Amino acid sequence: MSPTVPDSVPDTAPEAAPSAASSDVSPTVLTRSVRYHADGGALLEQLTRSGLLRTTAGPAAQGGPVRPVDCVLLESADITTKASRTTVAVLEASARLTCWGGTVMAEALDAVDGGAPGADGLAALARLEEGLAEHVTDRRPGRLALSLPTICDDDPTVEERERLTALSTIEPLRLLARAEVDHPHLPLEAGAFAFDYLSTFESLPEVDQGANTCPDYLFYDARIILVVDHPTQEATLVGASVDAADLERRMEALATAIDGIEDPAASADTAANAAADTAIEAPAGGPDSPVLHAVPTVSDADFEAVVEEMRGYIADGDVYQVVPSRGFTIDCPDALAAYHVLRHANPSPYMFYLAAPDFELFGASPESALLYSVRSGRVAIRPIAGTRPRGLHPDGSVDHERDTRLELELRTDAKEVAEHVMLVDLARNDVARVSRPGTRSVQDLLRVDRYSRVMHLVSEVSGELAEDLDALDAFRASMTMGTLTGAPKLRAAELIRQAEGVRRGSYGGSVGYIRGDGELDTCIVIRSGFVSAGTALVQAGAGVVAASSPAAEAAETVHKARAVLEAVAAAQGATLVIDQTSSQTGSRTSKEA
Repeated sequence: MSPTVPDSVPDTAPEAAPSAASSDVSPTVLTRSVRYHADGGALLEQLTRSGLLRTTAGPAAQGGPVRPVDCVLLESADITTKASRTTVAVLEASARLTCWGGTVMAEALDAVDGGAPGADGLAALARLEEGLAEHVTDRRPGRLALSLPTICDDDPTVEERERLTALSTIEPLRLLARAEVDHPHLPLEAGAFAFDYLSTFESLPEVDQGANTCPDYLFYDARIILVVDHPTQEATLVGASVDAADLERRMEALATAIDGIEDPAASADTAANAAADTAIEAPAGGPDSPVLHAVPTVSDADFEAVVEEMRGYIADGDVYQVVPSRGFTIDCPDALAAYHVLRHANPSPYMFYLAAPDFELFGASPESALLYSVRSGRVAIRPIAGTRPRGLHPDGSVDHERDTRLELELRTDAKEVAEHVMLVDLARNDVARVSRPGTRSVQDLLRVDRYSRVMHLVSEVSGELAEDLDALDAFRASMTMGTLTGAPKLRAAELIRQAEGVRRGSYGGSVGYIRGDGELDTCIVIRSGFVSAGTALVQAGAGVVAASSPAAEAAETVHKARAVLEAVAAAQGATLVIDQTSSQTGSRTSKEA
């Protein structure tokens, strides 16, 4: 997630505050150059401790810490050099949008330092009410409920293009993103789509709510953001508000706090780095470290049975591939600390931390969901499929000879290559649906990217976005990603719900942003932890094809979940032990990470 940082952003003075927070009042834009900080998560923790962000108490039963709430942190690192590229942090949001099925709840957020809903949140609600007046079903102070159509394939008379452009629950995001703000980084809507958002425009079997309670989508309308360009070590606060005086006060307070942190690598960041180094160099932990168990939600034996069942559907011709998943639960009293460790140990193109009132979501994802570049006018999908563990010495350092052998094994594995090419074809179809004819192309076919614990086969498919569509149309047309679903996608999604029996929530969904200029950048939510009430749920899947080995696919879910589980354990100074049976089974065996 690396939006272009302007060459220079001048500091600006505030204008007079408007008398009302109506939807047609042009907001004042302020910018402040601030001190560079290398780790956005560490800075977020410092600002939380300083009382400058919205906070909520941690889980009382675990004596959890006060944590930030209603903020989003998006970071990126170069896949080759592992160097940080960009940080975008929503430090203050004006409104929260929550979608469940056909209902979107828009809430104006209270001022950070207390009081009634802010003028910008009320202005956002006014904009939504004006644009979607006939869809308003409930109107209360600081809150607006909207009922919008859910589009399904059941009606054969509806053309494909009509489905893509029809009014849907995505419209509130589009309306807020199109607000008039005179700055390249604003408006900015940042948040997450659940895997289950697919069910709002495709017919899927009904299932129960699971442990991952992420709504169909949760997005924040940004009021103040921090943009960091790591290669140039430049950092800028950007804010927009209809209340110029209040915006200036908040911007000055944040700038003073950010500038006042003398050593960006101090305190929590140092602890996180040390914990990450421990996780990399000595995965089993020290002899006196406590043991932290990760418990699978589905035992190895039961997951292998699911793989066999999916192979049966493949043999019957229902699907070519399907991606069932399971989760691992682990104690996690401090999600932001776990994010610190994961960020340091596993730098990735997409790193994120989202703090909602009822949950936190963090991760380091290698895979984009959909990218739309305003500069090039192209949409891109980068499928990742085909995995091998890294070749590591017992101390966690890279064994280059073994690592190279594993890469060769991956590149020459007929099953892995066939699976990957199948998903490249799926991406080609998705891109073709929303692109101008003749502009689709495939780049970087079967590239190998390396991460801390695994390596992957990666390709890129792109095309010029059709003139009658925008980035949100393209996103809906392509979700969910084939690498987390299978092929054909709709039948695979049906089988996933049948096998898993509950909503996936954030896992396999997307995290990212849509900007006012139309730029969209999203990643697939994998290598992630969903944290609620002091427990992290780390979900991982396996791409099942006809030639799949059930035992190997079960092992692959462990490989994929390991980096996040190790980060959670290392943040607590603990030794990770991954149990091999679920908490619902009898005896259990364990293995140290």
